[in-house]
Amino acid sequence: MLKRLMIVIMVISGCAPKRTAYNQRNFVLEASRNRPPQKISKEIILDVQSFNVDTTFSTKSLVYRKGPSEYETDFYNQFLIGPDDMITEKTRSWLSESGLVKLVLEPGSYIDATNMLEGNIIALYGDFRDDSSPKATMKISIFLIEISDKSVVFAKTYEAASEIKSQTAEALVEAFDNCLRQILTELEKDLIEKLWNFWYILKNKKGNYSENEDDETGKDTWK
Repeated sequence: MLKRLMIVIMVISGCAPKRTAYNQRNFVLEASRNRPPQKISKEIILDVQSFNVDTTFSTKSLVYRKGPSEYETDFYNQFLIGPDDMITEKTRSWLSESGLVKLVLEPGSYIDATNMLEGNIIALYGDFRDDSSPKATMKISIFLIEISDKSVVFAKTYEAASEIKSQTAEALVEAFDNCLRQILTELEKDLIEKLWNFWYILKNKKGNYSENEDDETGKDTWK
């Protein structure tokens, strides 16, 4: 009897479908900088802090906006890691490749930085309020801080929107990539002037600035 029961259990188990984690899919952002670096600053060392994210969007699930105050999350389509960590990593990588600073520190580095970059992700969602024109929306506030006196050198909120080409999670993530690329491109342009001004002041404080250095590391070449 026991042997017969074990056979029945084995048959039933063998017929049961394999679980696929509810067919959940995970996505990552791929935004990257695809052009030559700017002229390198010999003085500025940048520490990109981990970004914060508004509680509304503090989830790995993709977020859809359906009405003025109506949002929903998609359990089946998610970011592989939290959006705060992912956007921080992309920002750090972008600025490291930009050539605007001598060094962008990795997390846990013991090197002393001259400046700190902080960010707050205010909005990150697919806007489906207009079915005929869905779009991805991303909004990030950026703060550049001089570490020596804790002063805010630069602050700006960046907002970008990108068309969602089809009603799929892949299309939404692609649109998020476009948004992040727009924001980081604009941020880089803004930092050219702000970091140049900081570098100029720093060189004058040290008393070793000369006009000839503009040819090597100067505002005119950071375009």
